[in-house]
Amino acid sequence: MVAGEVIAFIIIVLDNPRYVRKLEANNNIPVPEWRLPISMVGGVLFAGGLFWFGWTGYTGQIHWIVPVLSGLLTGFGIFSIFLSLLNYIVDAYLMFAASAIAANTFMRSIFGGVFPLFATFMFNGMGIQWASTLLGCVAAVLVPMPVFFYLYGKRIRGKSTFAPAPDIEQDKRRDEESKGSQVVDAGSGETTERESLDRARSKDE
Repeated sequence: MVAGEVIAFIIIVLDNPRYVRKLEANNNIPVPEWRLPISMVGGVLFAGGLFWFGWTGYTGQIHWIVPVLSGLLTGFGIFSIFLSLLNYIVDAYLMFAASAIAANTFMRSIFGGVFPLFATFMFNGMGIQWASTLLGCVAAVLVPMPVFFYLYGKRIRGKSTFAPAPDIEQDKRRDEESKGSQVVDAGSGETTERESLDRARSKDE
């Protein structure tokens, strides 16, 4: 699992210059949805790692290294999901990021405190294969969530009273400027046409 997390860390570090270039091209205004692609990959790998572990680790007939190697996927998924979504929260809420991260940490702490109360009974009662399958199914159901926020996150942030959304404001300004330039171009075209008609009339006279 640690090896999977290290691999995810290396990939994120190598990919960071691409994000920096996009940020500079956007007047250093962050677009939170740019943080999500790595979590889309991580979500799929994390769910796959849980299924892999469950169905190779419940019998002594499979070599121990096989279920252990599932940690590559789960480790990659855990690190990539956590880091990308944490950055998403920061970019989305900016000056309110501390409060948003605190709320996120509070919810994670609740789940982290509750799960150990029944996890041992769940694995003993259901068996490693079915308990891991249950967790894998939950993870699989949540796989589309980063995709959903990647597609509709900007629209959701635009309705929030706590998300500053400077990228949305920039898009609005660009739209207004483009409309204004179109109006100016149309006006200059009408002026040119009028001038040509006036010249034609003067020649006829």
